[in-house]
Amino acid sequence: MYCKVVYDVPLDRDFDYAVPAELEDKIIPGVRVTAPFGRVLTGGMVTAVSEICTAPQNVKLKEIASVVDKRPLFGSDLFPLMRFMKAHWGGPIGQILFALVPPQPYFKLDTAPTSVHIDIKTPSYSLTPSQENALKTVRSFPAYEFHPVLLNGPAYTGKTETVLRLAGEVLAGYGQALITVPDIVAARQFIAEAEARFGADNVFCWHSRMLLSKKKKYFSAVSNGLPCVVISTRSGALLPFKNLRLAAVLDEGDDNYKQEENKPYYHLRDLLFFRAKTHGAVLLFASATPSAELLKMVQEGRVLELPFVQPVPGHAFVPQIKLTDKKSEKSRFLSDFLLEQLAENIRRKETSLLILNRRGYSNAYYCLNCGAYAKCKKCGAILARENTPEHGDRLVCKKCGHTETLQQQCPQCQNLIFKSRGGGTQKIVTELTKFFPKAHLLRLDSDTLKTKSGQGFEALSALKSGRADIIVGTRLASGALRGAKVTLAAVLDAELELDGPDFRASEKYGQMLFALRGHLSGVPDGRLIIQAADKDAYDYSPLLQGDYAAAAQTELALRESFLYPPFVHLIKVLVKAKETAVLNAETARIKRLAAPFVLETLGPVWCAKKTDVLKKQYLLFKAAEDRWLELLAELDSFVPAKKAAVKVSADPYDFY
Repeated sequence: MYCKVVYDVPLDRDFDYAVPAELEDKIIPGVRVTAPFGRVLTGGMVTAVSEICTAPQNVKLKEIASVVDKRPLFGSDLFPLMRFMKAHWGGPIGQILFALVPPQPYFKLDTAPTSVHIDIKTPSYSLTPSQENALKTVRSFPAYEFHPVLLNGPAYTGKTETVLRLAGEVLAGYGQALITVPDIVAARQFIAEAEARFGADNVFCWHSRMLLSKKKKYFSAVSNGLPCVVISTRSGALLPFKNLRLAAVLDEGDDNYKQEENKPYYHLRDLLFFRAKTHGAVLLFASATPSAELLKMVQEGRVLELPFVQPVPGHAFVPQIKLTDKKSEKSRFLSDFLLEQLAENIRRKETSLLILNRRGYSNAYYCLNCGAYAKCKKCGAILARENTPEHGDRLVCKKCGHTETLQQQCPQCQNLIFKSRGGGTQKIVTELTKFFPKAHLLRLDSDTLKTKSGQGFEALSALKSGRADIIVGTRLASGALRGAKVTLAAVLDAELELDGPDFRASEKYGQMLFALRGHLSGVPDGRLIIQAADKDAYDYSPLLQGDYAAAAQTELALRESFLYPPFVHLIKVLVKAKETAVLNAETARIKRLAAPFVLETLGPVWCAKKTDVLKKQYLLFKAAEDRWLELLAELDSFVPAKKAAVKVSADPYDFY
């Protein structure tokens, strides 16, 4: 008897082994084993079993040393899910499988409890007509049928409450439910609410920073089919559900749902489409700002949209929205109007939130007279200043790769004097200290969230308690406003939000503004201030009217006219090398390989930081629906030169 085994290594292949007679009844696809790999025994997974040896006749096969599992940990959908992920995002099959099933050193499968106590506490307040309609519609679906549904409406219209009630019904029927949130911060905020409703023993919180002991407990419980409600980040979609009846994605438009930092790559939305369909489960998307991709699915009839119109009682306020010039007599970063409003909020002892999504290594080049940014003459994006040994001091467009000199003329005031502006949230905190020396100031960004004792977690707590005067954060702060006591929010640099290399920049900017508007509609006297040097760079009229659908339709029309997702597929290929000649040669080779499959090629775009040892540039390939999987398969199997490295990302969200 023979079997094929894969390992958690970046090799996209399996390996043949002989099976000793004493292990033949234990070897089945999906179980983990230990086997000789190189000079050591290594944990792997069996992918196939056969009575016929497929290895060359002159090769003596090594034998399986031991079997770790009594049965497969994941279930019958393990290999179909692996094939789906590989076809849509690429990557070695071993790394995909071991993202779904933990490697041997982590843990073995425990026996799940034979009985559970379920006591669901449902709030007694009356529901809105939109909530009643959504509950009635979902309850009418036949059991074990896949139904994707979008719960679409502004903040405070009861979408989350509807999801929780449906999850409670699944739990009461001894099924499994999954509710995903964009990040760990949101998961930690949401878990207490879920535990109070469903009981702590029936709620599992799953994210990357969990203790290993809890991961073992929850993985085993889910794999054994224990009734539960899982509150998770995107990685929860990879759990081995046995009886998944409901999957829900809160704040569907958030870009944290795309995994492209580490392999395997995937997008939660598409992954849950596959998993919910496999399990015959209801798939809910709850969002005030749905993505363009999901809205296109709604237009095509692939997703049922249920509108949420009526606000829940006590949350029907209309926030004040003010667009101000960035230029100020007192500060280079804060308008006079914003400084007045901050002072007023401090007098009221209310919390203010300032958002600046500044990229630390992209120095914007701006006019000293009016504050307008230097823009690319080819595509209109903001130019970033770079100084490299190869190219010297120049301006670079991170969207199309166009370069220009430092000699610029302001298109608004014709001024010839420009200056670089770097820094971010930390610089704003320093600036605020000059005007409000006694105020309690906090930062909320990825740097301050790296440690539990960091300022970021204090800022998160202050959002809920209102104990800080001013919190300065990046865009992630706008996603942590659930239950926050913030009455004033301000976006400091609209142009930098809009003109990055990402074609989704305007969509993300709009989603952030509508999220802030939604939060402020839940508090009396909520105020939103937007600082912009060019007030015509974005159409703010839908925001003023609270009409996200109008903003989304404009975005979809622009995407279609310029051939961007969801109307085509985009594949990004990042090439790295120490030598410029090697980098350019590999880039040219990849362009030739992709040429038969693509509608258009963008780049190469230089994207290395000053501190990077390797030189980097990326290509963007646009491909039609009927060719993109072929293109991805070709690029996924591409073997770079020894002195180069290549990373392939399907429908990328990261452009830096």
